[in-house]
Amino acid sequence: MRPLFKKILLGLLGLLLIAQFFQPDRSAPAADPARDMLALTNAPQDIRDLVTGACYDCHSYATDYPWYAYVSPMSYIVQDHINEGREHLNFSLWDKYATDEHAAEAGEELQEGEMPPGYYRLMHGHGRLSDADKQKLVAWFNANLGGGEAGAEESGEQH
Repeated sequence: MRPLFKKILLGLLGLLLIAQFFQPDRSAPAADPARDMLALTNAPQDIRDLVTGACYDCHSYATDYPWYAYVSPMSYIVQDHINEGREHLNFSLWDKYATDEHAAEAGEELQEGEMPPGYYRLMHGHGRLSDADKQKLVAWFNANLGGGEAGAEESGEQH
């Protein structure tokens, strides 16, 4: 049984090595700064830092890929999460998403701990927001991204 185990292990190792030659498409269109949410809302620097650290890797074209995003099969998982995040809300195309329901719910999702996701916070220190930073960002999102009182009224009707 030992030689069979060795062959299986070597086969899997070989497949993993070959998989490194196949990577997902990480291309993103050139971002137009004039369409970016932070520019269009004239966000203060502290908000820019928080949003860039906690949101922009998955919700913009300004993704900063970590080293493990280049190792298959993890590369496909990371890129899938990024593509999904951009599909729901893309801060680089703010003129397109500004009136979208996901934009209005950004503060609520942050407040409820849905964003940034736990796996992201685990792997990225800048994604771990202190309670004070989270409250500051939630308040800013609600005031500037369409959440706020309208979102609170809708939530009140549902309860």
